[in-house]
Amino acid sequence: MENTGMTKYSRLEEYILGTGQPTGRKKINSATDPDYVPPVYDPGSCPVTPAEPINGNKLKINIVYNGSQFVSFQHLEIAPWDKSASNPALFSDKYLVLPGQGTAAIVQSQRHVAEWWKISMVSSNFSKKLSLNLIIRYTTAQGAQDLVTTTIDINSGKVWENLNLVRTTEGGLNLLEFILTDSTVPSVENVPPVANAGPDVTVFVEDQPAIQLQGTGTDIDGSIVSWHWDKLVGPIAYQLSDPNVPQPMLTGLVAGVYKFRLTVTDNRGAIGQDEVSITVNTKAAGATGTVLAYVDSRASQAFITKIELRTNGDGETISLLDATLGSTDSPVLKTPPKGTYDVYVTIAGTAGSVKADFQGKTACQPYQGEGMYIFHSVMIGDGADGVAVTLSSGNCGDEPVTLIYAKLTITNSAVTEQAVLPYGKKILRSANVNVRFYQDAALTQPATANVLLNYRITTTEAVSAITRVLDTYTQVANTDNLLLTRDRGEAIYDLSLPVDQQLQSDTNIAYELLPGVGYKVIS
Repeated sequence: MENTGMTKYSRLEEYILGTGQPTGRKKINSATDPDYVPPVYDPGSCPVTPAEPINGNKLKINIVYNGSQFVSFQHLEIAPWDKSASNPALFSDKYLVLPGQGTAAIVQSQRHVAEWWKISMVSSNFSKKLSLNLIIRYTTAQGAQDLVTTTIDINSGKVWENLNLVRTTEGGLNLLEFILTDSTVPSVENVPPVANAGPDVTVFVEDQPAIQLQGTGTDIDGSIVSWHWDKLVGPIAYQLSDPNVPQPMLTGLVAGVYKFRLTVTDNRGAIGQDEVSITVNTKAAGATGTVLAYVDSRASQAFITKIELRTNGDGETISLLDATLGSTDSPVLKTPPKGTYDVYVTIAGTAGSVKADFQGKTACQPYQGEGMYIFHSVMIGDGADGVAVTLSSGNCGDEPVTLIYAKLTITNSAVTEQAVLPYGKKILRSANVNVRFYQDAALTQPATANVLLNYRITTTEAVSAITRVLDTYTQVANTDNLLLTRDRGEAIYDLSLPVDQQLQSDTNIAYELLPGVGYKVIS
């Protein structure tokens, strides 16, 4: 088969020359192939027209429901047609719609990353057992267009491929709405299928394991029409022979814990899901490290209330303490996965210092009050290569000589208004969020800093009451002041709605300094 070089498809069906019969294998589009053709756009074979990026386009997604049922969806995904790690779904989760309530599927408008989209919707249950009428409507500055009109029943699913959500040439806010209403027709209830991903498996990496996943599925009132495997967590390295069959081969594994999810779909679009864990150990050493935590017996007024590990500033959190640890408690030993982490230690009471011993060295932070102490890039191994976290009555030695004082100030506050399409406005809040360093607590003598500055960003969405907290840090080198940001939040209004409904989102961002090595926070 001649390689067409289509942009979307990197694997092509392979056929036997002269027979027209498929071999069942996929042919990789490789530049080393003798029949390789560089990827070009072919309107006869690819439905997506290449388009230049358009700056400033945002997409807002709403679900509007004026009915009287409680409606739940087992899965709702809105994603670019060619979804990938660099072009991910805007929304992919379960969803509950309350009677008569219109809600925003994504609270804050997102960058409009594509023009062609795929939408998957799997219903779960309706409290009054009535079918739903659905209109998928798309609104830009050029007006509104109904893309889909259909009905939805209990435990049924629908997929719409290649929906065209055109980006406006001048940028602005575009709106995708799912408009739901009750019908008078009783819903035709479908029993969802049941997936079984098979038993959990433990193997050794030295055996170069090849694992055949044992997926099965049943549907008592229909049939299974599709199978799909997704990796949920685990190392990047692995190979799955075919993710769309019930029992594919899994190879190319490295040490770590993998988790895969099997999704089966029945003939009416309902899905069933199950998960399986694949643990890959090494024979030479275990996959877990050690963390020892204790409070010095002389630090009778000090307590460790929390120890958390994070792979980076906003990575997945591993919590190690189940209860507050004091000077009269026995040391606590935990065995998290080996790796390099930021270690977050929260303390209460009065101590002398907080220490982390690892790799034959001690990182020490002088006591600067109750709160969080962060140790960056801590490598956790097993045995002697583990980490000891200590709350001590003693100090760090020479820290009074090197300690400087850090103060956060906010200046030049400003509020500006922008017009956004199709019918709205955006209120931007900005200010200079500065950090300055001083030699003295009276803040009269500026000091040059060379530290890792720890700080917390708290984002609050007033409409949804959702608050997100990110603890992070920045490198400070040879300066007495630092501009952290000017972004303090924004509010978005849809002026086409009644006054009490115009506020769509209202995001406020606050910054707070956290204790760190070499500096003391002055509030």
